[in-house]
Amino acid sequence: MKRFNSLNKVIKWGISISFGIILVFILSIWIRMVSESKIWMLLIIIMVPVIQFLITPLFTLLNFYHYYSPMVVSFGNNKKMIDLHNGTSFDYLLEMPKIKAGIKWRNKMLFFYLNALLTIISQIEKGNLTNATIIRGSSYFLSERSAKKFGFSVNKTSMIEKFNIALNYFDLIWMYSLTNGKLTFPNLTKITTVRITGVELVKRKHKILGLANRLTE
Repeated sequence: MKRFNSLNKVIKWGISISFGIILVFILSIWIRMVSESKIWMLLIIIMVPVIQFLITPLFTLLNFYHYYSPMVVSFGNNKKMIDLHNGTSFDYLLEMPKIKAGIKWRNKMLFFYLNALLTIISQIEKGNLTNATIIRGSSYFLSERSAKKFGFSVNKTSMIEKFNIALNYFDLIWMYSLTNGKLTFPNLTKITTVRITGVELVKRKHKILGLANRLTE
């Protein structure tokens, strides 16, 4: 997202509006197909990733997407709870095209996750967020062991979250495959939902910073 944000404002709006027009065109065709036969509803698992890709530039400009690092985003800006998500396919296209699949890809993603947490810690220390702020997220990248290592509690993923992740399964396949360096189908039953309070996250600043620095060596 750094590369997109570094563009001239007019260019950014031009890209966003162009993508929006393309999206409206695609959606109108799909809606027409669905009206003729409900079987086309099955295309929703393809439409969701397409919608997310095309809407990302506009939602970023409108501040609907708030980035804590180039590949970690929250929807909206809620000081009571920050719900973190992986970046969209648009973000991957900008930030990860030259990263080799496998270990280097996985380490780069971990670096972005850690930097997102450091950004949140910085905002807590500056008073922009409170110690009571809850930071949470659902991920198939983060293991339960890794989550607990950084002080996160692991909770059961809700059915709504599982359904939302399932709609993004096509995106998950190629993202997860690049993480593992080979074609891999993510197991949706192993998705973890983690959470931590701001005060507990700040306590782990040095551990998070230390690992982030090691990943850049």
